[in-house]
Amino acid sequence: MKLYYDQPARNWHESLPLGNGRLGATVYGGTKKETLALNEDTLWSGYPEKTQKELPEGYLVKVRELTEKREYQKALEYLENCFKTSEDVQMYIPFGNLCMEMLEEEEISDYGRELCLDTAEVTVSYKNHGAQVERKCLISHPAQVLVYHILSEEAFSLKIYVEGGYPKETSCEAGVLKTKGQCPGRVPFTVGEGGSEKAVPVFPKEPEKQGMWYEGWGKAVTDGETEEAGDTLIVKNAKELTLYYAIRTSFNGFDRHPVLEGVSPVPLLEKDFSCTEKSYTALRTEHLVEYQNYYDRVRLFLGEEDDERDLRQRLLDFKDHPEDIALSALLFQYGRYLLIASSRPGTQPANLQGIWNAELVPPWFSDYTVNINTEMNYWPAGPCNLAEMGEPLLKLCKEMAADGKETAENYFDAKGACSFHNVDLWRKTTPADGRAQWNFWPLGYAWLCRNLYDQYLFTEDKEYLEEIYPILKENVRFCVETVVQTGKGYAASPATSPENEFFFEKERLTVAQYTENENAIIRNLLRDYLEASQLLGIKEELTEQAELVRAQMVPTAIGSEGQILEWNEEFEEVDQHHRHLSHLYELHPGRGITEKTPELYEAARASLLRRGDEGTGWSLAWKILMWARMKDGVHVGELLEHILHLVEPDEAMQVMGGGVYANLLCAHPPYQIDGNFGYTAGVAEALLQSHAGVIHILPALPRKWEKGEVTGLKARGDVTVDISWENGKAEAQLYSDTDKNIVVRIGKGEKAELELKAGMLYILDGELN
Repeated sequence: MKLYYDQPARNWHESLPLGNGRLGATVYGGTKKETLALNEDTLWSGYPEKTQKELPEGYLVKVRELTEKREYQKALEYLENCFKTSEDVQMYIPFGNLCMEMLEEEEISDYGRELCLDTAEVTVSYKNHGAQVERKCLISHPAQVLVYHILSEEAFSLKIYVEGGYPKETSCEAGVLKTKGQCPGRVPFTVGEGGSEKAVPVFPKEPEKQGMWYEGWGKAVTDGETEEAGDTLIVKNAKELTLYYAIRTSFNGFDRHPVLEGVSPVPLLEKDFSCTEKSYTALRTEHLVEYQNYYDRVRLFLGEEDDERDLRQRLLDFKDHPEDIALSALLFQYGRYLLIASSRPGTQPANLQGIWNAELVPPWFSDYTVNINTEMNYWPAGPCNLAEMGEPLLKLCKEMAADGKETAENYFDAKGACSFHNVDLWRKTTPADGRAQWNFWPLGYAWLCRNLYDQYLFTEDKEYLEEIYPILKENVRFCVETVVQTGKGYAASPATSPENEFFFEKERLTVAQYTENENAIIRNLLRDYLEASQLLGIKEELTEQAELVRAQMVPTAIGSEGQILEWNEEFEEVDQHHRHLSHLYELHPGRGITEKTPELYEAARASLLRRGDEGTGWSLAWKILMWARMKDGVHVGELLEHILHLVEPDEAMQVMGGGVYANLLCAHPPYQIDGNFGYTAGVAEALLQSHAGVIHILPALPRKWEKGEVTGLKARGDVTVDISWENGKAEAQLYSDTDKNIVVRIGKGEKAELELKAGMLYILDGELN
């Protein structure tokens, strides 16, 4: 599968992303000047710093009492005053641009640019004065370098240099282009009108206040000549060139100062550069073997794949001709590609922009936003057969524990651990700057636990379960200590529903006595923890407490219009079509609303209809997943088409204009990668579900997908499933490495019990309707 273009990228949103989990680049494909916007996953501002704040004694009890008396305005004002000195996260910053500029005049024809998902490489081909030129770029995980190869029928000359990003110094030493720079120190943020945040990068002189050091090295291997010219490397009279580029930082762990306790990038770069002894062909072969081990596990075919029309034009045409369903398959596989490219064992997790950011101050600081976005990044890992890519998320959760325990004690006088909604490289868990609408929500860590346990359900890896169990346990400890009895059961109180507001006595407010979202997260956490405890044979005081609290949690409530209630009262919503679907957590990603709870199931449907089909890119993706859980293929299909709306790079930030940019990266707008991952997870959910012990084949097939084939999807229970369908009939092939009894259903057919034997392939067929 490929993304094709008939011209170079005119802006970052048309450039093509490459990555190996740690290094990232977006390739513009210019002929006169090639630009590679570079990133490295530990390039963040700041350093470890305690951000716990002193709070008034008994502040939480006071806010809770105010909400119990329905004095919501006073509760909000008091809480925001308590949190007014909160600090926001640090930011993920760009390295800068690696540039190659041709020195001859050019006359270009037959131009083509493509990103091949099957090989994870960008190819640019054209003729210059009639002579064929081919350029290829990849980022190797085995070699940990970017490799750019040029092959030309006629000799060329070019200069190589680095520009952009924060100030840095570049020089040539023994044929190597060396760039040295430093990230800003701890960046202070200010909140302006409407809650807009601005970052002010600082570069202190004191080492203890300085940010990360970093270096980038480039080396050109060519059949031509090389010259050094200050901060530029020049190549002359070449027909072939291989450029190797490596980046390393002084990062030495989330809890170590990158200057005072940092590592030198030089030994790491020297190790990386050992690969320059290998040929381009050898490096490419090594790269393909490693990458395709992951990518080739899953295939989806819905129509002609290799449509060589310009993708930007194809997206424009899709608005009036949505029968181009192969675009859906392309965007599905693109999500898998992006996860492999931005999250590998040993790297940092994929952040709001994955690993691709060209802005000095990125939107929302390109952080880990854990009130939906970071979790969505990893929803495809299980069903799309990429469980290994979830390792960085587990690492993040382990590293959040230290600060998370301090946050639980300082803000809630509780044991266990918790996190508010923004996390960064330094694993900050305290509240962000700004308003309670987003900063008073302490269940980000608990939500991440849902991802961790769900991955276990897909793999059934007991060693992994033992590894995540302490994380589940600390979050459960926090929750059982902080829930309080209300007139309707245990609840987290006071509470908010992420970033949403309600009207009360004509005021826009956010802090309620309790919310369905926070209670739902706790219900699911307790359920997962108790299941894990049973699987591991653990019975102790905390499990008994968890059982008691779970049995007496405030139940999900239904409002006067048959909808799920978001807050403890049926308040008037400020925005009925709000992008967050937090009150439907039990439907997805939770497990509490299913066809086995018909009243709540229909209430969830009513809530989805009330929310509508507009939203940010990630919100549309979440709705795809929820409508798939509702087994509504028609609605799923409409949303799959809706997200293929072309967004221009100059479109202003908004909450109702979701779609994709010309390079298929998801538009909030602005760019956020979570929508790409949510879309991929949504397609998988429409094709295969595995809940409550039932493997459901094609539960929410879009109406226009009359014929297709998917191979390699995973069902919970570690069952691999291949599916093909045509003319209302489907065939499924199921495989397991262990013996197990399962229940299978195809389309709207009846359930059937099946005994799988390890290593044997089982074939089923059935009618879809």
